[in-house]
Amino acid sequence: MTRKKVLFYCQHVLGMGHFIRSMEIVRALNDFEVCFLNGGEIVPGFQFPSSVDVVNLPPLTSDADFKEVRSGGPHSLEEIKETRRLKILSEFERFKPDLFIVELFPFGRRKFAFELVPLLARIRLGGYPTQVVCSLRDILVGKRDQARHEDQVCRIVNRYFDLILIHSDPRFQRLDETFSRVEDIHAATWYTGFVAQQVGQPSGDRREEILAEDEKQMILVSIGGGRVGIELLECAIGAGPIVGETVPHRMLLFTGPYFPEDHFLRLQKRVEKNPNMTIRRYTTDFLSYMKRADLSISMAGYNTCMNILITGTKSLLLPFTGNQNEEQTIRAEKLAALGVAAMIGPDELQPRSLADQIIRALKTEPVSVRLEMQGAEKTARFLGETVRSGQRGKDQAKRKFDSLERPLRPLLDKMAEDKRKIDLFLRDDDVDEDEETLQQLFDITLAHYVPLNLEIIPGALTDSGIKLLDHHKHLHPNLFELNQHGWLHRNHEMEGKKCEFGISRTFDQQWEDISKGKALLEKIFGEKFYPVFTPPWNRCTEETYHVLDRLGFRVFSKDKGERPVTRFSFKEISTTLDLYRWKGKPSMKSPDEIVESLAIQMRGSGPIGILLHHKVMTEEAFAFLDALLGALCRYPNLRFHTFQSLAEAASTLPDRKGLSPLC
Repeated sequence: MTRKKVLFYCQHVLGMGHFIRSMEIVRALNDFEVCFLNGGEIVPGFQFPSSVDVVNLPPLTSDADFKEVRSGGPHSLEEIKETRRLKILSEFERFKPDLFIVELFPFGRRKFAFELVPLLARIRLGGYPTQVVCSLRDILVGKRDQARHEDQVCRIVNRYFDLILIHSDPRFQRLDETFSRVEDIHAATWYTGFVAQQVGQPSGDRREEILAEDEKQMILVSIGGGRVGIELLECAIGAGPIVGETVPHRMLLFTGPYFPEDHFLRLQKRVEKNPNMTIRRYTTDFLSYMKRADLSISMAGYNTCMNILITGTKSLLLPFTGNQNEEQTIRAEKLAALGVAAMIGPDELQPRSLADQIIRALKTEPVSVRLEMQGAEKTARFLGETVRSGQRGKDQAKRKFDSLERPLRPLLDKMAEDKRKIDLFLRDDDVDEDEETLQQLFDITLAHYVPLNLEIIPGALTDSGIKLLDHHKHLHPNLFELNQHGWLHRNHEMEGKKCEFGISRTFDQQWEDISKGKALLEKIFGEKFYPVFTPPWNRCTEETYHVLDRLGFRVFSKDKGERPVTRFSFKEISTTLDLYRWKGKPSMKSPDEIVESLAIQMRGSGPIGILLHHKVMTEEAFAFLDALLGALCRYPNLRFHTFQSLAEAASTLPDRKGLSPLC
């Protein structure tokens, strides 16, 4: 029987707790074929299970305050991001998983939306037989704007995820204690119990010496991955001789694999002066040391606390509080309330004070608590039930356009061979509210990592529309551009074709509406708004151009015309290809007609603008657009733009004969 496949994404940025917990889950997935996407730095000396296919992405890390993502090596951050995004997509296509497990996101790690959301959108759109699971720790980190954060989390979870696995015992910590909108989450939510390493036999060259039973009590000091916590190591080294005056002991310190080399050498020199102290970087047998120890001194990360609970070792905890992070404080306080640990306050981080706490802790009796600690095994069982519960299938609308690339391929191949660059842009009109069709359009453009220019009707914009647009612009600032589409999209012409800014409107009337709309969008979106104006029904008058010029718009866009709009400070960048026919009831043009028109325009010059209307697009139209973008995005000489990037490159783009030029 063929085993089901699990693609597991894990990104550790500061410590290695997320990585260690994820690997414990992976070890329990014996009934699955597993591919593990490791987004953080490689942990020195760590041995992956031989049965797991490990893909190490170019690593990204973070500062101690989690304010920025960092890259190392010769490549820029943007280059590494693009490499990672493409690698994740290619591994998904290669591995074809039944389950895609994402550690923490979107409850955290939202700075990695750039590589995760495109794949999640692709899974949702493509009808892949892949169910999406979030692997979540017990306690979440609060955000500065918690309400906005929770709204964005619900939006992402409800659109892309099937299951949330919470690695906690609900008797100890429930999700709703650090996330208030649990009831608004539509995905199934299960508690697995804590994911904890289980005690095994120690191994290695020095274990007999370190783990040997003797009359001296053993104190184990650790700081997880080692990027933060040096002050705890320094204080413990200072406290050791004071403790030794009354309590014979040995102290073993682990700095973690990411501890800076210069700090390690400095501490090593201090430790060498005390025969009862030993300092090490990292061990894969940490749990064996914890079991042997009479006292553990550490921060209050998830995995270290699980080690404490599994072994029953007495402990002192110094919670990490960088960037006002309360996760470890909450965990430490709850363990202290159970009698499992005592807390070290920041003001107690002095050798004498710590020595007193160590002596008191060594004299106490260990406290045993009963919590669910088989989280990895339960996770494996839940995943087995999930993958048996049902699969998504590829829909007929999608299958209909699978061969769309065939008629375009000879032309695209020739242009790629000639290194001929083609510039394109997508413009979607009539944006005013949160609609399923608009979200479906977002999924398509995100899945192909293609920018989308959104033309917003200011006077009709709803609160739900604002939240949707702000959410996507915040997560993907380079993929969504927010522009102005008239004022109310209201016809003012008594005769002839519909027009909001036509011959019936004076300069002052147009000025009032357009300036009011621009001011409103600037107030709502601030710098996220880019001053592009598109007139409703793609019609306006000479007066409109003067208004736009005086208001400082950068770009004007309508449909192509015989006479380009010149003599003004703004650039005209108009669409050249509409997917729909508008005489009578709106109807999509035939795919053959669209592809033929696109091929003709590609043989010309200048940017190609594809006009979209999410409000009238059908499932067939969305499937066609998805297939079309899939065909075009295979070619690196084709580049999709925002209006801003086109305007900035205007001087280098050639004119299009017979079409609206970029002036």
